[in-house]
Amino acid sequence: MFRNYLKTALRHFVRHKFFSVINVLCLAIGIAFSLIIGVYVFNQFSINKSLKNLNNQYILKSDWKVKEMGLDVTTFGPLAKILKEEYPSLVENYYRYDPVTNVVSAGDKHFKENIAIGDTTFISMYGFPVLYGNKQHAFADNNSAVITGTMAQKLFGKTNVIGKVISVLSLNNEEQYYKVSAVVKDIPFNSVTNLVGDTYNVFVPTTGNRYFSIGDPAEGWSSPFEVSMIELKPGITPKDLDIPLKQTLAKYTPGNVQDNLTIYPALIRDYYLKDHNGAVMRMLVTLLLAAIFILLMAIINFVNINIGASAYRLKEIGLRKVFGSKKKQLMLQFIAEALLLAIIAAIIAIILYEALRPVFGQIFNTSFESVFRFNATIIVYLIALIVITGFVAGIYPAFVLSSLNTVKAVKGKINTAKGRLTVRKGMLVIQFALALIVFISAVTISKQVAYIFLKDIGYNKEQLMVITAFPKQWDAAGINRMMNIRNAMLGISSVKSASVSFEIPDRQPPNSIDLQPVNGDDKTVLVTSFGADENYAGTFALKLLNGTCFAQSGGFIPNQLVLNESAVKALGLTVQSAVNAQLKMPSSPGTVFTIAGVIKDYNYSSLQDHIAPVALFNVKDAQSYRYLSLKLNTPNMDAAVKQVRKKWKELSPNSPFEFTFMDQKFQSLYKTELQLKKASCTATILALIIILLGIAGLMSLIMQRRVKEIGIRKVLGSSAGNILLLFIKEFLGVILIGGAIACPVAYLIMQNWLREYAYRINITALPFVIAIVCLGLITTLLICAQTIKTAMANPVAALRSE
Repeated sequence: MFRNYLKTALRHFVRHKFFSVINVLCLAIGIAFSLIIGVYVFNQFSINKSLKNLNNQYILKSDWKVKEMGLDVTTFGPLAKILKEEYPSLVENYYRYDPVTNVVSAGDKHFKENIAIGDTTFISMYGFPVLYGNKQHAFADNNSAVITGTMAQKLFGKTNVIGKVISVLSLNNEEQYYKVSAVVKDIPFNSVTNLVGDTYNVFVPTTGNRYFSIGDPAEGWSSPFEVSMIELKPGITPKDLDIPLKQTLAKYTPGNVQDNLTIYPALIRDYYLKDHNGAVMRMLVTLLLAAIFILLMAIINFVNINIGASAYRLKEIGLRKVFGSKKKQLMLQFIAEALLLAIIAAIIAIILYEALRPVFGQIFNTSFESVFRFNATIIVYLIALIVITGFVAGIYPAFVLSSLNTVKAVKGKINTAKGRLTVRKGMLVIQFALALIVFISAVTISKQVAYIFLKDIGYNKEQLMVITAFPKQWDAAGINRMMNIRNAMLGISSVKSASVSFEIPDRQPPNSIDLQPVNGDDKTVLVTSFGADENYAGTFALKLLNGTCFAQSGGFIPNQLVLNESAVKALGLTVQSAVNAQLKMPSSPGTVFTIAGVIKDYNYSSLQDHIAPVALFNVKDAQSYRYLSLKLNTPNMDAAVKQVRKKWKELSPNSPFEFTFMDQKFQSLYKTELQLKKASCTATILALIIILLGIAGLMSLIMQRRVKEIGIRKVLGSSAGNILLLFIKEFLGVILIGGAIACPVAYLIMQNWLREYAYRINITALPFVIAIVCLGLITTLLICAQTIKTAMANPVAALRSE
């Protein structure tokens, strides 16, 4: 029986090549896009899934009532250890690390690397694969280091480097030497050691570490900037830690911390998806919806074309019924045909996937694995995608065609009841509505991304070269050395200005200070702060509203601050009165600052965040720095980079030359938005292709079935224009109904997406009008192209046709 179904299906496909090709192409496009999105989503959900005891692994997050008091991803260093020691029945293990960046060397090789200074439990706790070394005791002692295979290759040209010596530069510009005791397999992006956004390749013990002059930060309760993870005992839930966490904070922290801080464990399993207000999860949901919409449109095309083309198979269906075929057998025939088309479409989709995966790899900034390396989960997903697509595409045509009246089917007559036509038009409405939702969403996302990149963010990011400043020697001598390098860079003709600072505008500064006006009320304002030199405002083109940026005559004056407008307002001052006003620091009695200048508010982080109060210390007061920023003024950027590189090697020969440009940094802030924009535009193009293929197929059927009607209309005096208008009105009515459905749905989706941005566009009627008008014009042009020949033909020939 199956062989008979197969022969009949193949005979039908060959006889009606045009409609078969349209069906296969539409389904292939839908399956290919769904496969690409599915693989990407599965990869995103698989992050951290290989960790040992995954369901018991948590990161301790901080919820500060006053956000400036700390970060949400870090907490007090001793907390995780104390929980393990004082509540051993609840906590199985812990891991803490301090993320730093400095120079890692081996012989004459020097690299800027992200270094995790932490506990020695991270391999045994998470089960990371060890390539070389002892899996149970990866760290032999406090002078041992664990590195990744990639780091071993960079430093030594091979991966088996057990016993080799590396050095890490400290903030005192001193080298601390470590012997490599284990080499681990490269840790995936955003795993537990990469939660703060960087990839770490070097792991050294926190105990006995001399990186910080203040000692081991994991042992003090003064700074809440340690990334801390815990593993709970089997059967223990985060709720069980509520009271222990409160008791621990009450025991070890002052009252103002207890009043403002709530610690809660967040699952490592889905932390990546839910972090940053669920930005990744929102993108994945949007992509999945787009994939479902496109696949659904392809299925609707299949259904409509198959029902429309059923006139060609009426006698076949009737004869099958006469010779004893049951309704169930006929339904199986048509479902088998749909499944066979879905399999053919899937083969083409797999070829499309292989051809397009490099393109989508660039869109999503990831690598898509080849179909030959699909794991069992992806294979099952692909098989399910084919079966579900084929079954859903075939079930309605199978039900309709198998239900035809036997006598009418044998005579070649089809029931054109109003209800059946209504269902077909209803599916067309749904198809157009889905396409319009994708189209409107793409236009809105593109407008928001354009707004982000065109908005006046308060500083100039063009031709701004940012060098990671090494060596990190955080003392007076180190500051003077970096200032000398800065001044030497100004001697390069292409360098317009240069600045040394601790922060650049790519995130909210993590540190804050408490300030009060000396001659005002006792209202304390927490202000985020960082160190910068007198060239900072000029280099970044920040607008000075009053005073100077530490650049007054007489040189360096200690204890000066430069505030932004928001800080001035929060302190109850005005831009005009702020300069030379004095501020005190309640947490440090006797410390008094003088306001040197006021700068206009600027977006120092993503547009998802409101501009908060900011204070700039003089970098000589702060005695810490991370960046040397150069404002270039040249059309030949390559030559300028070479000049800067040469000068850097002269001035700091043992330090790596690591740089980026500020416009690239700015783009990286909006990686998710840019990915979503490209993906939504691609989805829109695919949706339009599917709709146009569907309209082409339907119009071909309509022209063949209504050729006599057109001939009669022409005999009775209708012009070609009137006939064209007849068909255009029919489809435009469907588009308008689809638009009426799509507009409120698209509005709600985009309003929810834009809600996460502090600075965003207002949703206007323009995207909706653009989407409906474009779809209407494209549909009209296609209808005209297909009907013009029939409308212009001799009506006599049409009336003679059978």
